[in-house]
Amino acid sequence: MKKLVSLILILVVFVSCTNDVKFNNPGFQAYRDGVLFRALDVKVYKSTSTGIISFVALAQDEQLNLNVASGALGTYYLGTIDTNTKATYSSTFNSVSLQYQTNLIYGPVAKMSGYMVSGGSGYVSDCSLVSGEYVCPNSHQTTNTGTGSGLTLAVIANAAGVVTSVKVASPGNSYKAGDVVTIVGGGNNAKITVLNVEGSNGEISITENTGDTVSGNFKFNAINTSGNPLGGEQVNFQYGTFYKEPVQTAP
Repeated sequence: MKKLVSLILILVVFVSCTNDVKFNNPGFQAYRDGVLFRALDVKVYKSTSTGIISFVALAQDEQLNLNVASGALGTYYLGTIDTNTKATYSSTFNSVSLQYQTNLIYGPVAKMSGYMVSGGSGYVSDCSLVSGEYVCPNSHQTTNTGTGSGLTLAVIANAAGVVTSVKVASPGNSYKAGDVVTIVGGGNNAKITVLNVEGSNGEISITENTGDTVSGNFKFNAINTSGNPLGGEQVNFQYGTFYKEPVQTAP
């Protein structure tokens, strides 16, 4: 009799765990200003003409939309000149309607691209050879065709004097994601792109795409565009995840 009771308890526990897994597969949730946002209904669409992936996540009195420029695995940055990747959020609490969206913003540089637009030439005059690479600890000034100024970079070059990577030494100010800067020194011809700025809107990452389902994570700040003073200037989403959400063709 004891064995029978134990077996029944094991089966109950197994069924409960199975139900929990089913409940979270698929799933879409995040923390909005520290409060859990869990979508009650999610639709994911893929455009056959552009490849853009669009998420529409509905919770009670709330709607979150994410657009990603591509379904390819990788990280896509919000608040850049690429408007195909963006986030919008709207809510209606106590008859107060608010709308937020990610916008292009300017600020000190937070991160440079991992890929050079052009490696240039001649960038070894003030560098030291370390493990086959020329490490240039002295900060190199940059020039920019946009509004930003003050950014300096520490560069690494190969034996031919071609810059292969950089690190931000001084972030400057008034840059925007997508700015292409030229590194002063050498042949004054190495170019690299600003990937993101401090206080930027955030990012969406695609970690799995089977063609039928998509998984990933996101975080962002969105600016109040409704003009309603009852809402804060921005809304913050952190620890956002979407897991095995079914993808359908956009209507």
